[in-house]
Amino acid sequence: KLCSILGLPLLLLPTFVPGPMGRALLPRLCTALLLAGEVSRYASALEVAAANAQCNLEPWLAESAAPGEEGFHVICALNRTALQVYRGGVKTPEPMLLRVGKSDLRNVLAASLDIKFGIEYNTTKGLLKWKKQPWTLFGQMGRELQVGSETKFMAAHFKRLPASPLLLLLFEGGAWRWPTIRVGHRREAMAGVFLTTVSRQPALFEVVIDPTATPTKGKKASKLNAALLSNVVELARPKLQASMTEGKVDKKMRSSEQTFLDYGMDPKLKELALATSRLLRGPEENLEALQVLRYTKNQHYDAHRDYWDPREFPDVPRFKNQ
Repeated sequence: KLCSILGLPLLLLPTFVPGPMGRALLPRLCTALLLAGEVSRYASALEVAAANAQCNLEPWLAESAAPGEEGFHVICALNRTALQVYRGGVKTPEPMLLRVGKSDLRNVLAASLDIKFGIEYNTTKGLLKWKKQPWTLFGQMGRELQVGSETKFMAAHFKRLPASPLLLLLFEGGAWRWPTIRVGHRREAMAGVFLTTVSRQPALFEVVIDPTATPTKGKKASKLNAALLSNVVELARPKLQASMTEGKVDKKMRSSEQTFLDYGMDPKLKELALATSRLLRGPEENLEALQVLRYTKNQHYDAHRDYWDPREFPDVPRFKNQ
């Protein structure tokens, strides 16, 4: 029965060993136990190898937390069921250890990280609420795992590479965001395209394109380059109009000219959109049209900020989901 349960072969040996109760045990039972021991030792060896193996965390963990990165978490999956979680993308000698089953990965992560499914603001006019898009897992090369496919992806990885840990990046906002790590941190985001952190709050990067750089192993040569903008001025010039603010022209506040170019109108702009989406690791359709501005002498745009706090403008329709 034991051999049948374990799926092990029976070795039929003719000898019997008398027992104290007058019964005999077949040596094949011992053979089955020995084989089971070998299987157990093999499985244990895989577990030890996985435990000793480490994810390459250096490019993804910071020494300290940064405002705005609370929803970024780094996960090192040691196997299909054991996860090490670095909350907020911050280094720690004792990461959160989680056990997950075959179908409860999202539930376990959401509960352990206290991931919210909505955004709320209290205002003088009452409570404003929005439903969030689902949080998302990405591979370290930027592959987005579709919601509900994460367990299958992990299973396929560990079937192929049982002793190789899997690094995953969790973004509560559901979209990729390069972590800042530290001021001065430099990484090759694409072949020949380097990001250097200028500020952690707000997150600000310098992008440097080196057209002479040799692609790193495993990376395709990047097509992102300044030449893709060579004809933008000519394309934009006949379309320029007075710049608007909140749908109105107010030259006391903003006196420049502007236009928006559709990326699909020109082969270079098409390539620019594709390369930019790869750098941002997001869908190309998420890009806004390319804005082109022209300032002549004495034209200006008054100091302003581009973010809007809904608590300060509770009556603006877009903050009420209208």
